[in-house]
Amino acid sequence: MITGPISNIRLDQVGPAAGSTGASPAGSTQPGGFAQVLKNSIDEVSRLQQDASKAVDELATGDTQNFSGVMTAVEKSDMAFKTLMAIRSKLMDAYQEIKSITV
Repeated sequence: MITGPISNIRLDQVGPAAGSTGASPAGSTQPGGFAQVLKNSIDEVSRLQQDASKAVDELATGDTQNFSGVMTAVEKSDMAFKTLMAIRSKLMDAYQEIKSITV
């Protein structure tokens, strides 16, 4: 199960990208819609990676002996990054498919 901001993406948050015209879906509660959720997710992944790096540095310098806490931070960071890459891959696939549509 995925936790964090990536798991909080709901269909009612998917809307037009920032700066585009068009009505947002009924029930949309966030300005910016999907673009904002994606940006927040990227920021969260970055924060988790920085936390994991800091935890590894503290373990290496002897500032902490909490090995399981360091491993948890590293695994959280890894899972969030892999999830973000999977989302990126799906978005790129969708873009390629839309790009190939002839009008």
